[in-house]
Formats: sequence, C-alpha cells, structure tokens
Amino acid sequence: MASTSIEIMILGALIERPMSAYEMDKTLEERNVRRWIRISSPSVYRNVIRLCDEGYADGTVVKEGEMPEKTVYTITDKGRERFAELMGVAAALPARVDFGFLPVLANISLVDEETGRALIDELIETHQSTAERVDRLIPAYGRLEAQATMELCADTYRLVAKHLEQFEKNLYGDA
Repeated sequence: MASTSIEIMILGALIERPMSAYEMDKTLEERNVRRWIRISSPSVYRNVIRLCDEGYADGTVVKEGEMPEKTVYTITDKGRERFAELMGVAAALPARVDFGFLPVLANISLVDEETGRALIDELIETHQSTAERVDRLIPAYGRLEAQATMELCADTYRLVAKHLEQFEKNLYGDA
C-alpha cells in the first residue's frame, strides 16, 4: 500500500496534466521529491497502475510517430475526490521527525569527550552545509510551492545545527 504522501504526489501530478508514468517519474525527480518522500521509479509505476485499478486514474495507450506505444494517465473524478481526502488527512497529521543521527546522540555519553565533540561537530557541519546547498538550489525552482518546501528543508537543517550546538554546550560546557 502506498503512503499518503506518494498518492498525493501522483494524483497531484495528474491533476496538473495527463502524463505517462515515465513523465511522472521525471517530474518528481525534477522537483526533488525524493529528498523528502521515499519513492523509487518502480514505485511510481506500480502506484500509477494501482491507482488505475482502483478507479482513481485512467490509462490510454497512445503512439506518437515512430515512438513506441506509451500509456498516458489522466485523473478521474474519483481520483480528484481521493486527492482532496488525502490532502485533508495529511494536513491533520503531525510532522514525522525521523533524524538518522538520533542513535548517535542517544549514545554520545558512551564515548570520550573528544570523540563526542568531534561527532557532534561533524553533525553540525553536515547540517549547516546541507542548508547552504539547499539554499543555492531554491532559485532554480519556478513553483512557489517547491521553493517553500525547499526553504522549510533548509530552515530545518539550520534548526538542527543550532540545536546540536546548544546540546554540545549543555553536555560538555563551552570549549
């Protein structure tokens, strides 16, 4: 079963315009969706087919010139209703916080101070540099929604770095 986020992204893409699964995969890639939703190319294809099977989308086989046949998908009225329902469900959920480095912090007192400081400093640097990298990408996004999403990501990286700086001071004192 697809996550709510995956269904929203696929149905939303189909609301924008009819497209093939390949075009949808490329659209999601161009928008950097994979930075914040775990969705592989095979998953896009599987989910588009499933959404068709469930009546949320229709697929039409088309042939353009010498190109091989492809299936172009369009959203159905039922799919639009599902999209609206899922948007409401997702908006009511608290944000999922899943930082991969939390096991490091949970066990930081098990290493010596020098190692602990080095680990925390690396986490701080990683999050600060990632925020800066994301900031540089933002102007390339034409859509306000995409820019806002990436700004939130960059701000989150900065917030994590700031939190880690305070955590290091609380744990070890000022250097």
